[in-house]
This record gives sequence, C-alpha cells and structure tokens, in this order.
Amino acid sequence: MLCVAAAAFSGLTLAQENDSASAQNQVQAPPSPAEQDKLLDLMRQYAERYVSNLPNFICVQVTSQYQGNKKGKHWHKGDTLTAKLTYAQGHEHRAVYLVNDKPIRPGRRPWRTPLVTEGEFGTLLERVLGPDNGAIFTWARWETIRNKRAAVFDYTVDQAHSSLSLSLSGYVKATVPYTGSVYADPDTGAIWRITDSANEIPPELQTESIGTTIDYAEATIGDAKYLLPLEATVSMQTDRNQVRNEIQFQHYRKFETDSNITFGPPGGSDATTPANEVPAAPRQ
Repeated sequence: MLCVAAAAFSGLTLAQENDSASAQNQVQAPPSPAEQDKLLDLMRQYAERYVSNLPNFICVQVTSQYQGNKKGKHWHKGDTLTAKLTYAQGHEHRAVYLVNDKPIRPGRRPWRTPLVTEGEFGTLLERVLGPDNGAIFTWARWETIRNKRAAVFDYTVDQAHSSLSLSLSGYVKATVPYTGSVYADPDTGAIWRITDSANEIPPELQTESIGTTIDYAEATIGDAKYLLPLEATVSMQTDRNQVRNEIQFQHYRKFETDSNITFGPPGGSDATTPANEVPAAPRQ
C-alpha cells in the first residue's frame, strides 16, 4: 500500500512519507503487556455487568438455514424461520410464527431445524470472560468493525473449564474445549464481536467442526441504548454435509413486565429434536 501511494503521489516529501509511516506503525503496534491486561480487565467488567444490565425486551429473530455438501459446495437454502424472541428475567423464549414468510397453523410444525442454537444474549460472553472460565488470552491484532477500531484477543478454554455442550438428537452429549476471538472497544471494553470454535469433538457426535460468530450493535429499548446482538452465524460440518444458520435480530422493543409468559424447555418452542438427526449447535 505504501509503495502504491508513493508512486501515485510522487510530490510527497521524504519527511511526509516518514511521518505517515510512523503514524501507521503506531496505529498497528500492539498494546504493551500492561495495556493488554488493563483492556482485558475492562472486557471482564463489561461482561460481568452485561447480563444484569439487560432490560426485559422482545425482538424478532429471523433464521435462514442452509445446507451444502461436505466440501462446502452446492449450497441449498432451507426454511427461513421468523420467531418472536422474548428476553425476561434472564430467560430466552422463542416462538416461531412464520415459515418462509407464511403463518404457521396451530399444532403443526411444517419446518426442519437441522441446527439448533441458543444463548446469544450474554451466555457466550459469560462463558469466555466470566471469572471461573479459565480462558487464556493472547493479543491478536487491531481490526475495524463497522468503522470502529477494535482490539482483538484470541482465547482458548480447555475441557476442564469448558461449559460448551454439544448434543446429537438429545441422545449423545459431550462437553468440549473451544477457541475463539473477542473484538472489543479499546476505550470501554465493550464487546462488538465474539467467536467460538469447538475442539476435540468426540466421533460419536458425527461432527467435524462447529463455530459461532455473534456481532453486536447499538439498539434502543425504551429510553436507553444497549449493545445487543445484530446478527449471528453458526456453521457446522458433519461427516456427511455442512450446515449454516444465518440469524438476524430485528425490531427490539421493551417487554412490559405485566405480561405473562410461561417459559418452556431451553431453546424455546422450536428447539425440538432435529428431523434429520444431525448434531445440534452448542447449548450455550
């Protein structure tokens, strides 16, 4: 990039070029070890406050399902599920009301869910940045997310400290170690993106890899603004094919506390046994 710029703007003086290179190096230079520790403390404090500070709310979750062959080619779009997601007193509850933009009939379930996920609202943050997770962090790089500079740390969590659980049709379950990255505001420690990827998956789960990426953005609920999931992607490769869920969270609004909700099993009304018995996503 610097060579191209120098060729395009031959009128730049050597002093200007040196100043530009120095500024670029300063931007890209990693924080000192002390600065990294300070930033990690900010990130942990942010994660600790995150769930307790979330209000009760309702939003729309749109999940687009895709399946491809084992080599990741010939992708086919499956059903698109639109659900009302209610978050109240720390519980997530989902109720599907549209399948491929068409209302569903009461008592019928005319859709397939080869990959089921839950826990986008703070659970992954708690698993990675909580006080007892045993995650080991290493500095990765600076990166830009939606025009904002983010500090990126990679992390690993071994099996002894892991709470990441995978299940196959409810019959085979395993807790596995995982790795990932956290993208944070260098000034406040706020998390803008977090990823995870399972390791050492037992063969009986028939899963070669599975990973999650969650992006957060500012949303207004009531009179306040919060960083809430904007979109998420969960990708899985089995011993037969590949599956991907692309999830969007829309239309956040306040949930009135005088409303009545009965919470069902984890995952909500659509978290039943997958029709084709492929592994479910991490139970977060």
